[in-house]
Amino acid sequence: MASHWLKILLAALVATGIGAAPAAAQQPLPLKDGKAWKHKHSGIVVPATLGGAARERGMAYAADDLDVGLSYIVGDAVESMSFYVFRKTNGAVPVWFAQAQWGIENRDTFGHPAIAMAAQAFVPPNQSTASGLKAVYEPKGGAYRSTGVAMLQVGDWYVKLRASSQTRSPAELSQWMDAALAEIQWPRKIPLAPEAAPIGDCTAPLSFPVAAKDAPKNSGADMMSSLLTMAAARSKAKPTPETTAALAAARWCRDPDLGGNTRVYRQNADAENYLLAVGDNGNGIWVGPDPGAKLIAMTEKGKPAEPRYAITAVTATQNIGFAAQDQLPSPQRVMEIVAANRRVTAVPTWGKNKTISINNDAL
Repeated sequence: MASHWLKILLAALVATGIGAAPAAAQQPLPLKDGKAWKHKHSGIVVPATLGGAARERGMAYAADDLDVGLSYIVGDAVESMSFYVFRKTNGAVPVWFAQAQWGIENRDTFGHPAIAMAAQAFVPPNQSTASGLKAVYEPKGGAYRSTGVAMLQVGDWYVKLRASSQTRSPAELSQWMDAALAEIQWPRKIPLAPEAAPIGDCTAPLSFPVAAKDAPKNSGADMMSSLLTMAAARSKAKPTPETTAALAAARWCRDPDLGGNTRVYRQNADAENYLLAVGDNGNGIWVGPDPGAKLIAMTEKGKPAEPRYAITAVTATQNIGFAAQDQLPSPQRVMEIVAANRRVTAVPTWGKNKTISINNDAL
């Protein structure tokens, strides 16, 4: 049943522009032979040769360099390294690192590899806090001796490094990854990032004793939520030591696997909000109390607010609001609503476009 729901969800997300980019949306990055490539938004400069491996290609998985990847190989893929940058729109380094780990641990190429160097925090280059996470594995099948992943935050961007080798031991691969990170030209001033810690399972998984149903239609709440989303996404506020400390104090946990690389994550075991992560490049679905309805209720003194829970798909370029619910919906209920494409609003969170799209049939 879990795999059935995963297929439905992924198909729906691709159809609505949320999931992994279809082949038609993937475009080669314009690269010059022997020249370094610069990510124009973060200022990260990646050399044409990384860790002794030659750059093979670069791909853009979203418009305007919001999700990009560079591939490096040695020989006939005897060794390979991939470097990714994607926009930080939700979650945290521990969430997307855990998603990347799942991709390694369940890849047939590595035969369900054993952990060789457990997930641990590290201080990325040009940073002062242990805001990155790294893990290295020893494959149990196939040609590879080692494989690993590292994840870190650079301002408003997530960075992921993947490496695999047919010749290096896990310890040697770890050193190779560190050397590659040191070769990259990072911005001189990187905003303070919160310390990271590996994710564990939630002590008490979410329960849904009452089945969620559609909440009464409320166009005012939908519009207010859209405006709040746009304001938050376009805020230029810089992180302070206080806000960074608060983010570091928040500990993420995960609920049971839903099948495939789709999992529920929560901050501080929160029982009212959760993130349904899809894949490992920042696309997810936030579920929790509708902020627009809460704000409107604050202005209507004496009138109790009706329970209303929002379902918001978050991508690199926009947030898509789906039909609100009267109870916290289960992940399966969320999948049903997304699969049926019951969208209500679409809010651009990147670029010059500031037009909120509304599905009048849903209001």
